[in-house]
Amino acid sequence: MATFVRNRVLNQMVWSAEEERQRVQRRETLCELDGLLTQLEEVNLRGGSIPTRVLVALRRRGVAFRPRTSAAELIEAVFVVQERFMRQPDGLHGAMSTTAGDLSRRLAS
Repeated sequence: MATFVRNRVLNQMVWSAEEERQRVQRRETLCELDGLLTQLEEVNLRGGSIPTRVLVALRRRGVAFRPRTSAAELIEAVFVVQERFMRQPDGLHGAMSTTAGDLSRRLAS
């Protein structure tokens, strides 16, 4: 005998529509940031210096940092920038902006 389970979802999350061009650009940026994040994690594990090309790419993608910022601090800064490119369900915009802005200002100072 089969048993059927019925799920009812209340308060479903809804995302606003996004143009294809914007979607592609947002996803490309996130992919590039993921690649930079991987490189920073390798540097952090091995304890080496951060390659100049990585620093240039981070600045190009909007990651603000001081001259002697560690790889661990840059990893956190990348997370903050990635958050800007993540889509949030309608009604939840700005929920994390305070903490993200605080971290961004602290790393840039």
